[in-house]
Amino acid sequence: MPSYRCKIASRDGQVMERIIQSASVPALRKTLAQEGRFLIKAEKASGTVGFARGLSRPKLKPKDVYSFNHEFLTLLRAGLPAVSAFDGIIGKQKDPHFTKVLKSIRKDISSGESLPAAFEKHEELFSPLYIAILYSGEASGNIPGAVEEFLDYFERSRQIRQKIKTASVYPVILSVCSVCVLVFLLVFVVPAITGSFLDAEFELPVFTLILLRVSDMVRYNYREIFGLLFTFLTVAWFYSKTRSGRLIFDRLCLRTPFIGEMITLYSTALFSSSLSTVLGGGTPLNRAITIACRLVNNRVIKARIEKAILAIEQGEGFSRSLGKIEAFPDMALRMFAAGEEGGSLEKVLKDVAYYYEKEVEGRLSMVTSTIEPALMIIMGFVIGFILVAMYLPIFQLAATMG
Repeated sequence: MPSYRCKIASRDGQVMERIIQSASVPALRKTLAQEGRFLIKAEKASGTVGFARGLSRPKLKPKDVYSFNHEFLTLLRAGLPAVSAFDGIIGKQKDPHFTKVLKSIRKDISSGESLPAAFEKHEELFSPLYIAILYSGEASGNIPGAVEEFLDYFERSRQIRQKIKTASVYPVILSVCSVCVLVFLLVFVVPAITGSFLDAEFELPVFTLILLRVSDMVRYNYREIFGLLFTFLTVAWFYSKTRSGRLIFDRLCLRTPFIGEMITLYSTALFSSSLSTVLGGGTPLNRAITIACRLVNNRVIKARIEKAILAIEQGEGFSRSLGKIEAFPDMALRMFAAGEEGGSLEKVLKDVAYYYEKEVEGRLSMVTSTIEPALMIIMGFVIGFILVAMYLPIFQLAATMG
């Protein structure tokens, strides 16, 4: 029987973490509910900790999940039963781990298990939203419609993630290229031009002295500089894979100007879109908000939403609970309240998700169009300083001789 690392809430609002053995997450949730406790989050426990657990845990590539569901939907639309659809898909998979998982699901379905229950046995690999959508499709008798709904959600999320990734990678590439150019100038160009000034019998300008000191430091200490930089980045990367490191990193990102605002906007769009999708399938609000919370990437925002879930479990209103945790923009909170009062929460959540997705896209476009000229201006000042510092002694010597 597998063990699960659980975050549990008691009736009085206390949150605790426990490792509990159970046949499955649904069975665990049912057992805790009978004891008057609420399961916030559960993941399979492992003997490894921190980043080692994250590295050792098998993961599915998003493109493989998308391709599988796209082909699965096509075969279901063609009238094939689920087992036959799996037979047609399994042989085409290139990932051996994914093939093994699909064979296990196919075996469970052929033995009489429902499709969502078979997927839920592998919930560490499949999104909780995906499993919830399958359950709603099973309840309505429309599994193809549920899969199509997931594909629509997946595509929207993929597009916005791709835009964020593009906007993040572009300035990094420009910065690295700029640093490489700067190092080349300091190591090769500056010494070649200014080396002859060191034997001169006149006092060098302050700018030139500063440039020579920086050039010497880079030339003669590059091993130490790059060694320290590599060590710092390696330690930071490994620490960011631990639970405490990820929490600190997420908190720093959230407090960083512009980046923190972008994370808040993106989290609002993701949470609203996920919650709207799950509610649309008939999932109760308490369960739906728990699923949507698990899809939020920032640990700080996720912890705040978990506090709101506890308040909702104790009978407090949805919008009122979210308004106390300082996780979402004021406009989103006002729209949540209007949707809750008007009985149209699902529709309002879709509107909120659409608005903030467009807001994120607009700001990313602005950053992408602004970052290049900004870096060029900075590099222009730096290179201008280097040129002035190199040629000042020549002008000074010419003036002296004149």
